[in-house]
Amino acid sequence: MPSRRQCVNVSCHYGNTSIKHLTYKTTLKIFLPLSVFLTLFVVSCSTGTHPKLGVNPVKLITSNKQLQSNFDSCLRLTQQLIMTQISDKEFAEYFSLNKRATGFEYDYVVHHMSDSLLQLPKSYQIFYDFVYKGDTITSFRADFDSITKIIDYRNFHLLAFRQFIDKKLSVTRAEATTIALNNGMKSQDLELIFNCSADKFYWECKNDCDGCLYLDIDAKTGNIIGQGKVVYQY
Repeated sequence: MPSRRQCVNVSCHYGNTSIKHLTYKTTLKIFLPLSVFLTLFVVSCSTGTHPKLGVNPVKLITSNKQLQSNFDSCLRLTQQLIMTQISDKEFAEYFSLNKRATGFEYDYVVHHMSDSLLQLPKSYQIFYDFVYKGDTITSFRADFDSITKIIDYRNFHLLAFRQFIDKKLSVTRAEATTIALNNGMKSQDLELIFNCSADKFYWECKNDCDGCLYLDIDAKTGNIIGQGKVVYQY
């Protein structure tokens, strides 16, 4: 008998903490582990060991110099977080700034890089896409407050990126999609979320409809490690 799943996406982030959340649309507020701050302190304050950041400056549509400066700092700190697991050469090869997703949070609204920005935002949301074998696996997200202090980042993504580059993980989004379709899932509205459990990285695949099939596909082997039906609760 297949299991029944409530329509809640599970993601592993905030350092090594596992929580349940509604992906990127809802931001959960928790206290980060001390390791998050220690990581940033070591990366930002050590002398002579900064990774080389061969990234061109990104100009915002703004006349607010402080906003531009804060944004530049957020980009630099996000790059440094990624480079705790990735070399500068690998960063240039596998990562690109997602300008469409990167955002600036104001009261009840998030503006993006294509918008004209006047005031300082309440927080900054920085997204870098990880592209492996021509396939965007997922985005690394880092959140900063109004003074560019780290709020949240997804540590399990950094570990996964390292394993893909080292060929310990091999199943891309496109390959997981093919596996899902070959096992009875519908191509229409098929959603894939890169995820983790205590001991595995996997693709969570689901059709967004009540009673539809979901599959969990191991990102290392391509084996199906979980299945059932999506159940909405009203």
